[in-house]
Amino acid sequence: MGPDDLRDYHAHLLKDRKLAVRTVVQQVAAIRFLYCKTLKHRDMKEDLPYPRNYRRRLPVVLSVEEAMRLIQSARNLFHQAMLMTLYSCGLRRSELCQLKVSNVDSQRMMIRIEQRKGGVDREVPLSPKLLAVLRRYWRWMRPKTYLFPGTEKGWRADKPIT
Repeated sequence: MGPDDLRDYHAHLLKDRKLAVRTVVQQVAAIRFLYCKTLKHRDMKEDLPYPRNYRRRLPVVLSVEEAMRLIQSARNLFHQAMLMTLYSCGLRRSELCQLKVSNVDSQRMMIRIEQRKGGVDREVPLSPKLLAVLRRYWRWMRPKTYLFPGTEKGWRADKPIT
């Protein structure tokens, strides 16, 4: 199959089969890998462009009332502290899992996120309300290294939560 045949196939996926652009992008990437890496046809990379109509969707943002109901529905202080930290700091799930006790700077009212997406460190503001909840949580849980420790064989361990 030549580049024209592959482009026609991708147009067929988009127009006739009405597949999402992301699905077709995934197919183009797979075919590019096959031709460039496996079959060693390096010139095919330029012949297989990604579809252009790539639309980014905005995330669904909770209202203040919805966020408060979500946080208040937490089973215990552990879950409440996790939800509040996620929401008030705008953290990714993986960033929350790797968060350490030493990353919370109550003097400067900042939380340091280390080596996350793109290998870049960043700092996010810490609200006084969240700090109060985190202090109450720390007195109750006494985490050592990770702020939200995981478990091993049903027991709390000094490793990140999964």
